[in-house]
Amino acid sequence: MQKSVWIHKLQHTWKPFYLPGLLIISFLLLNQSSSEAYIAKRYSVQQIVGESSNVLFGTVSEVNTKRRTAKIRVEKYLKGNAEFNEIRIRLDVYKGEKDHRDEAMRLLKQDDPVIVFYLKEGGRIDSLIHASGKWFQTQTTRQGDNWGWWLFTHTEKYLNRDKASRRDSTVDFQKELDAMLGGEAIQLHFLRTDSYKAEYPALSSINSIGGHWIAYNGTTKRDLPGLSKADILWIGFRTLSRDGKYRLNNKQEARIKEFVKNGGVAIVSGQDSDDGRPCKTGWLPEPLNGVESTQRNDFQPTAAAGDLFNTPHRVRSGQLALDDSWSGWNQNYQVLATTNDGKEIVVAKLKYGKGMYLITNLRNSREAEVSKNRPMLENLVHFAVDFLADPQ
Repeated sequence: MQKSVWIHKLQHTWKPFYLPGLLIISFLLLNQSSSEAYIAKRYSVQQIVGESSNVLFGTVSEVNTKRRTAKIRVEKYLKGNAEFNEIRIRLDVYKGEKDHRDEAMRLLKQDDPVIVFYLKEGGRIDSLIHASGKWFQTQTTRQGDNWGWWLFTHTEKYLNRDKASRRDSTVDFQKELDAMLGGEAIQLHFLRTDSYKAEYPALSSINSIGGHWIAYNGTTKRDLPGLSKADILWIGFRTLSRDGKYRLNNKQEARIKEFVKNGGVAIVSGQDSDDGRPCKTGWLPEPLNGVESTQRNDFQPTAAAGDLFNTPHRVRSGQLALDDSWSGWNQNYQVLATTNDGKEIVVAKLKYGKGMYLITNLRNSREAEVSKNRPMLENLVHFAVDFLADPQ
């Protein structure tokens, strides 16, 4: 597997680092030279969950102190497909300037609970493991049809220290994750691209709305696997179209419409239209035109907006970063805010079947723009959660 932007190599000293839209786990490649690879940015547990492809509970079934190996019996998958019944860990090797193997061996105790967060990409798995109240990292690669031993790299320094990620009891942490990922949590499915990475971490930092945990699942796959389990579909900035190229096929469009029809909420955060090549709208059941617009920040709420621009944050004209918009709506749309003298949509609501679309023209291209729009992102999720609780 080629070196990807999912992996950040941090040499010798810790520096704040921003990994927008990517898994926060900062692993070492097996063929890299020795260095520390501590995760070097504050990450909430919610973000760790959101950016992991799989989360599971397990029990330490075997510890061999002589060979420095351990085995974990998988008990339950909370997120992702069930792929392993057992995870085998080697602690006789390590990566980094410091040797944390003895510490890791002390963390893995016979019959104790373990939580595993991992990202599987192609023939590689990178993971964070929580045991005895501490975080450490492992990695493994596919060997033919099988996966090899998970190789220990190091225990975490900053995740184990920062209050956003520190959890001193693995048992209590399991209870927290059960609440976050269980049946009571709102499941938000985020469709994104690898080109615009600032939006997802900002969104996934929204931990709860109205007493409900928000569980995040990010994907770049436009076929939207797992969408049937979601409550909210967030269609990220320029995921629909970019540089005049529309990116959904008929099957994918139909999947989005079916999701909303069955009671889901689809939120579109922004699109890209060019002159003569507007963003297509086959994912909508009613006509709408994508239009190229001048970047701006002014808007006018309508009487139908309700608390959208007040709850939980007060958002006023001039406080948003806006981009290409929408026009040509019919009476089935409920327009909640406009721009360009009322000619273009800033936010519109469209009920369809049991569900709802929220269509916006936010510009979430760079970190500064996403930071500016962050209060509105939370307001949109709040609006969607209110709808799910009481469809109107």
